[in-house]
Amino acid sequence: MASERTEMTFQVTDAQGHAYHVQLAIDEQAATGILVMRRESTGVVQQHRLDDMQKSHDGKTLQCTVGVATATLTIQDAQIPPRLHLQARVFVPVMDETYTLQPAEQQRLSAWMQALRLKVLG
Repeated sequence: MASERTEMTFQVTDAQGHAYHVQLAIDEQAATGILVMRRESTGVVQQHRLDDMQKSHDGKTLQCTVGVATATLTIQDAQIPPRLHLQARVFVPVMDETYTLQPAEQQRLSAWMQALRLKVLG
């Protein structure tokens, strides 16, 4: 059976006002993926392999492992503008970043995450 890969691209802005182009590519069958973030002003790229991916029932959170860390990507849609919170933990947070999303981007990302065929967090 062929792997089912799905991708999503969107824009976010960090607390200092720097824009990033984000690409999430997920192999639903293998529950793996890649997160690529490119800072628009410098072109600097960060890429992370995502393993053991799961999603929340409401589709607002993805959880996975990145190396030895447990990482979560959470849409915080009660905020205005909506936010995307990324956190990685190895007992304590080793990365904790919050980005803003345009409402239309948040809606697209939320619908995409909800539709992912991944195991639901327990």
